[in-house]
Amino acid sequence: MKLILKFIIGGFVGFVVAYALMNFSEIDFSGEITVISLIGISIILIVMSIFRIQKIKSLNIQQFSGDEEDEVEDQKYKLFADYSLFANSSFVLSILALSISMITTKNVILTIAALILLIITYLLLHFMTSLMQKVYPDRKLPSTSDSDYAQKVLDLADDGEKHVILDGLFKSQGLLNISLIFAIALSTVHSVSGEDSQTFSIILMAVVLLVVNSRYLLVIRNR
Repeated sequence: MKLILKFIIGGFVGFVVAYALMNFSEIDFSGEITVISLIGISIILIVMSIFRIQKIKSLNIQQFSGDEEDEVEDQKYKLFADYSLFANSSFVLSILALSISMITTKNVILTIAALILLIITYLLLHFMTSLMQKVYPDRKLPSTSDSDYAQKVLDLADDGEKHVILDGLFKSQGLLNISLIFAIALSTVHSVSGEDSQTFSIILMAVVLLVVNSRYLLVIRNR
């Protein structure tokens, strides 16, 4: 079921982006459809993120032992990874929706809706540290305001977790380089051959950011 849902969401996103790129000559119509679609997907991801939070909280109040406890720990880990993926993706899509709404549609309602979603997704990202503490209650995690936050979190990880983190970063870095090269090339071609280069560039950069974040979080999740 999860695999089917991922295919549906992925296909829907691909269709929306392709449709928007092919129909930007009808800027108001295609722009509004694109923004509404992005807002809809972002809302779905937010709801899925909230479900993950509730599931983790539900598992924390239950008592497990033996092999069952190990299975639950692994389940909480994957739920947190899913939450991170959905929250990050929703944040990027909210930024994209807000940008397109402000540049193309100039629709006040859509702009406000996208801005509200952006605030909600930012709060979800900010809540990530608190949720991580629920996944790892035996670890004392640093505050996000700590200037050395990333290093302290890395220090708390064991050797296996560090390997997973480095593996994710390495693969994400390679994907980022290739993605940016393609994004720059496509943006250049579009700027030379047509109009609306700013909108096209925003979409490309948002897609790159979304792909890189998703790749990193999926690598860590499926360690």
